[in-house]
Amino acid sequence: MTCLLERGARATVDYCRISLDRSGAAEGVESQHDENEDAAIELDVDITRTYTDNDVSAFSGVERPEYNRLISDMKAGLIGLVIIWHANRLHRTSEEVNPFIKLARKHGVRLYSTTKGGFYNLEKASGRKELRDDTSAAEYESEHRGERVTIARKRQARQGAYGGGFRPYGWGVDTGRVRSVCVNPKAPPMDRRYEDRPVLDMSQHNEAETAEIRRWASALLSGVPMGQVLRDLAERNVPTAVQSDGRILRRNRKPVEVKGWNSNTVRGILTHPRTSGHMIYQGEIIRRDVLPPILPEDIRQALITMFADPKRKTSPGNVPRWLGSLIYQCGQCNDGTTAKATRKNGRMVYRCALRGDCSHTIEDVDAYVRKVIIARLSRDDLAELLPNQGKRLSVEEVAALRQEIEALHQRKRDASRRWTLMKMDDDELDEVRTIADTRIEEIRAQLRDSTAESPLAEFLLTDDAARTWDGLTLGRQREILKMLITVKLMPIGRGRSEKSIPITERVKIAPVIPDIAA
Repeated sequence: MTCLLERGARATVDYCRISLDRSGAAEGVESQHDENEDAAIELDVDITRTYTDNDVSAFSGVERPEYNRLISDMKAGLIGLVIIWHANRLHRTSEEVNPFIKLARKHGVRLYSTTKGGFYNLEKASGRKELRDDTSAAEYESEHRGERVTIARKRQARQGAYGGGFRPYGWGVDTGRVRSVCVNPKAPPMDRRYEDRPVLDMSQHNEAETAEIRRWASALLSGVPMGQVLRDLAERNVPTAVQSDGRILRRNRKPVEVKGWNSNTVRGILTHPRTSGHMIYQGEIIRRDVLPPILPEDIRQALITMFADPKRKTSPGNVPRWLGSLIYQCGQCNDGTTAKATRKNGRMVYRCALRGDCSHTIEDVDAYVRKVIIARLSRDDLAELLPNQGKRLSVEEVAALRQEIEALHQRKRDASRRWTLMKMDDDELDEVRTIADTRIEEIRAQLRDSTAESPLAEFLLTDDAARTWDGLTLGRQREILKMLITVKLMPIGRGRSEKSIPITERVKIAPVIPDIAA
């Protein structure tokens, strides 16, 4: 194959191609070449070069390196005869046939088909028509097969059957059966390795992963930032589906390192229709409520609305690692300036984020704040602290409100176009925008009230507030802190140490909601 065709010699060559070589052993193209060699013997010619595209589709737009070299050598006048096994090995689309015929006629290249058992006489209309017809038949067969596959996959989706690929997070229960899978299918037959993989029931929840999904939804709807959710996943070493299954993720046939969770992955899982039991095909829901839902549809819709809120902060930034970082206030400034965590003399302290005043040891302050919060969460009147949750909206009501938001955004865009065309003045444009923005915010608040979860709710179900508090993620703890109390770090004064001043004087706590005593 690496030999060069000599100029002046009108060579006999053959072209072989197979679209999908599952074994990687090129057995299909070798069989074609053997058949072509037999045909060459009958024609009393020698094949001096073989052009082989293995595991390459013949559809237009797909690069076929060897076919391109064949065309180049035909243009160079190096080839007199091309032997093919079948017309569908040379082309699979009608658009490619005419340029090939034109080129072959121009350079006097003959075309022989092994399966046809004869030449395509490209100098006659009947011969050209025969090649076109054979190619069109192959094109129809391929398109028809594609349609059958499409219908089968769509039927699978409607029935809730798993269509293959990587296991979606939250789904898959071990059935106790295994199947043998080749882990290196492109290796030579003698070198292939096989491993047994469990057969999963993809219509059932993976309980551990389902609990994670519900945990994320609850946290985010309670106001916990996405960054805190991701930090919690990293600290608990929660694996992704790919990591759990030990699979190798590939892009463009090259292995890709799986680095764990990111906001796009979490958002995609929470908002995917399958999470609410719906089946999709080509990105569209084709049947609802086929599978048991992980999240109710109204919760999924609320998450979609929340993620779409333009006011939501999406830049990653630094995720706080301490309970009171950027929440506790500086008592020296006394104007709402917060304290940040920093290191001083080998220990972590809270200091004024603006001026660096009021340094307090993090461990001491957080322990005191924890004690105050747990004391309040242990009281019998805890239920009074829970906000009055709005009326639970139905799925249809949620969908209608989301459609209204989109309609209001469209009105704003239409108003901007009218203003651009000088059909509306500045005051009218501002009025349209103000009214639309006000209504959009009202709808978002209604959706939040209907689906939001109070981070205090689980304390109603426990008799050990301290254990429940310690079991929360840092993000949840910070949301409860902001909900219940305001913490001010007071100045210590020159020449005095923290230990010489009672914690109750150094750290002033006031209730956000009345009747929360420090």
